[in-house]
Amino acid sequence: MAYTFPLTRADFFAGLTIETCTFDLPEVVEISRTAAGEVLTADLGPRLWRGRITLPFLTHAEAEAVKAKLHLVRGGGASLLVYPPQKPAPVIDPTGAVLGGASPAINALSANREMKLEGLPVGYRISEGDFLSFAYGSNPTRRALHQAVTAGTASGSGITNFFEVVPAIRPGAAIGAAVTLIKPYCKAVVIPGSVNPGIAAGLYTSGISFAWQQTLR
Repeated sequence: MAYTFPLTRADFFAGLTIETCTFDLPEVVEISRTAAGEVLTADLGPRLWRGRITLPFLTHAEAEAVKAKLHLVRGGGASLLVYPPQKPAPVIDPTGAVLGGASPAINALSANREMKLEGLPVGYRISEGDFLSFAYGSNPTRRALHQAVTAGTASGSGITNFFEVVPAIRPGAAIGAAVTLIKPYCKAVVIPGSVNPGIAAGLYTSGISFAWQQTLR
């Protein structure tokens, strides 16, 4: 059966054996200097996650299986779901066992920078650097991926204090939206021209890599 886009985490990204990766949120900022020597900055657009994935030595069969899906997802209109492989779960809960069957959701939002979560086990902690994602908006529905800048801990009612996240929370984020804490993800595209197909030598192929960029559509 043919794949549909975006490729799910299980379809592609979760199956990769990753040797090295980058996972960044580059600024989109204009800078100017006044006659008085002030340096002024201004945001020019939304900040989007991006990164590069490099794979280790693979058998030729393993390498070609990966490259087949890379060929697929490099095409026009193709996309995939990407999560931070270097930190796929909260510090307190690396396997997701503590979260268990809990269903976290957005409880409150403040100033496009802070949020509270609800539906968490008592004492569950969102630590600095943890990632989370949720759906927002409609026509189309988009996927937000955020990183905690400050910490939040669930009270006896399962609700955290306000904690700050990056990037800014975009319009359309709604109270009650379900939140993903284990392998939180964004929708992404492979950056054209970024794929290195690797070099086959002897029994192995090495050097396969590609870069990706978050997309909001």
